[in-house]
Amino acid sequence: MRADAARSAGWDAALYGASALIAGVAARWDHIPLQRQWGRLAVGPYAAGALAALLLAACWRARPPRTPLVARTAVALAVLAGALAVPLALEVAWRARDGDRFHIQSEVFLVEQGAGVLLDGGNPYARSYGYGVLRTYPPGVWQHIPYLPGIFAFGLPRALAGPGPPTDARVGFALAAVSAALLALARSGASGAQRLRVLTVLLVLPTGARYLTGGGDDVAVLALLLLAVVLERRGRPVLAGLVAGLAGAIKQTALVPLPFLALAARDRTGRRAAGRFAAAAAAVVVPVVAPFALRDARALVDSVVLFPLGLAEAPTIARGPTVGQLLTAPFPQARGILAAALASVVAAIAVALLLRRGPWSVKAAARRGAVVLAAAILLAPAGRLGYLIYPLNLLLWSRLPDGDAEPRAAPDGGPDQAGESPAAPAGSAATTRRAGPARE
Repeated sequence: MRADAARSAGWDAALYGASALIAGVAARWDHIPLQRQWGRLAVGPYAAGALAALLLAACWRARPPRTPLVARTAVALAVLAGALAVPLALEVAWRARDGDRFHIQSEVFLVEQGAGVLLDGGNPYARSYGYGVLRTYPPGVWQHIPYLPGIFAFGLPRALAGPGPPTDARVGFALAAVSAALLALARSGASGAQRLRVLTVLLVLPTGARYLTGGGDDVAVLALLLLAVVLERRGRPVLAGLVAGLAGAIKQTALVPLPFLALAARDRTGRRAAGRFAAAAAAVVVPVVAPFALRDARALVDSVVLFPLGLAEAPTIARGPTVGQLLTAPFPQARGILAAALASVVAAIAVALLLRRGPWSVKAAARRGAVVLAAAILLAPAGRLGYLIYPLNLLLWSRLPDGDAEPRAAPDGGPDQAGESPAAPAGSAATTRRAGPARE
């Protein structure tokens, strides 16, 4: 117990220390003013969290702790307040006082302005937004909204009620992320230590706090995917499909893991439920996206497919040092051909993983979805290394124990190829025998 608690605190110290380093680098060298401000605000809380975790680890090596999880959670909450809650509140307040220029990123402006266009009866994907904070940006940024239509829900408060801290789109993203994550983990069956680790990566570290302070859409989408994964593990394929469809209607990145999650879906009796999961997801995505596709399919595809891939007439400003970016940058005339070849590689990886002999578990689905997402991010012609938070979180979720969450396999099932066996349903005798107090 003593060694485990000290080791966990040591990992906390390492994570917070690395986060302090990231915040320090952002404070000095990030090209986005808001991210430099976030770095200056967050470096202290991360450094303090690392020091506190180191002290806990040292104390626990000498004396066994009674409630190690309480102490670790207190440190995490303090870091969360300093690295996310305070910077986000300050940026929202500063924006209301000083204007947009230094206190939002382009995605927040596009979401809010696009929602206003939608509310006025226009097509957000057919408008240009070369004014306000975007007036100095390259044309590609203010000519495209590279997100699916569900994202405009977060811009509607400002479009309806006008400017003000409560209507900042980041407030909606943060509320959605925290609410979905807490609901998911409350139903996950994971131990307290495992829940703390998931929330730390999703919200507390720069993988969450930095993005929620600047934009927030990716963290909200990830929290919805986490809820979908938990619901699926509990044998709720329709609810899981609806939540996954909601994530997919907001951002394209959420669509990649859905086929894998669909193949892993089972209901509480253990029957396969891929069709029910897929139908529920489609019941959300199709009504949200179809009206925009019918209205102007070319504008929609140009914004949500071609522009993010760097294939639109106006180039994207995404220049992350990914393999796809490095391969296509020297050959601008052949960019389309190279992009198609790289997309074929990603598609081949996805098909190979989808055709692997089952039966499937939700753990395996999360891992395989993470592999395809990582391949797509690294091979995309327009590099966005920040999207690696998606496979990172999916891989972390795949390590959550089955506990009493995942339904029993159907009679035709068996252990997953990775060697995992779906757990018995909640309330079964097998579950009752295994259940016990959560340990650190």
